[in-house]
Amino acid sequence: MSPTKKIVKAQNPKQRRVHESIVKQLHDLITRGEFPPGKRLPSERKLAEIFAVSRHGVREALRKLEEQGLVFSRQGDGTYVRKIEEVQGRKPVAAALDRNKCRYVEVLELRKVIEPQIAALAARYITEEELAELRRVLDEQIDEIAQGRNGAEADCEFHKLIAAGTRNSVMLEMVTRIHDIVAQSLEFTLENSHRRHWAVETHERILRALENKDPETARKEMYEHIAYVESLALSELEEEE
Repeated sequence: MSPTKKIVKAQNPKQRRVHESIVKQLHDLITRGEFPPGKRLPSERKLAEIFAVSRHGVREALRKLEEQGLVFSRQGDGTYVRKIEEVQGRKPVAAALDRNKCRYVEVLELRKVIEPQIAALAARYITEEELAELRRVLDEQIDEIAQGRNGAEADCEFHKLIAAGTRNSVMLEMVTRIHDIVAQSLEFTLENSHRRHWAVETHERILRALENKDPETARKEMYEHIAYVESLALSELEEEE
């Protein structure tokens, strides 16, 4: 019997949210080997027809499976099941993050306090040359993501350059040390394409505020950027409890 026919027999979502039910059913099919490693899943449209749900529900389910590391997306080509060695290769990073997750949340709390103000100061003092360098680093991050990498190094460099734009050496040193601490955790923050593209989009908004010399918008965009990362980490902690 084909995997598609087996999906048709799966139970319909009832009390749970639609995408959570789809996540469970697809997870079961993948772990049972109905969709083997390296196989492309049916399209969003096809899955929506199979489950008799909206494409939005399917999209949210695929996003959750990608966060769990079971699947990955190729832009313009669909969603694929990860190979076993790729899933296993994530375990050391995940284990390291688990050991330091509480500390990571504390670091994010600190970042949420200081980096929005740093962005606001940078909007006042940053030079055109520094803005051009920020644009170059953001383009580098975009290129790395397009090539299937997570863009973590460029992500860190982006934040350090903003701190350099404050003309305050102590702030630059502080941000540099903070991002040295969270460097490994970026493997978690940027572990799937949705989060990577989110990072680029929010970096773009921060950079636009800096280019416009708009301290309040720069502060707001940076705060929302870090607050979202914090929400991801807190969500992971809650799931473990």
